[in-house]
Amino acid sequence: MLNYLALEALDAVIRTGSFEKAAIALSITASAVSQRIAKLERHVSARLIVRGTPCKATDEGAILIKHLEKVRLMERELATYAPEIASLLQAGDR
Repeated sequence: MLNYLALEALDAVIRTGSFEKAAIALSITASAVSQRIAKLERHVSARLIVRGTPCKATDEGAILIKHLEKVRLMERELATYAPEIASLLQAGDR
């Protein structure tokens, strides 16, 4: 199973272009962002980010970001059609 907090960190790094900016966007430390991504890279046995200025997704990283976008879409649909279930899922994130 994928770690969605790590996927959120991956997405934030790619969107913002850096670990530091991603940390600010996520309200966590840059070290926590780095640790989440490193753990995700170990889990999937692939490099997910080309470190640089700006950081860019590898092919594998881009696939995981697309997956996250699909999950977000499904969660928005769930919130529309079954808000009581969606609220339970959001409570589990806390």
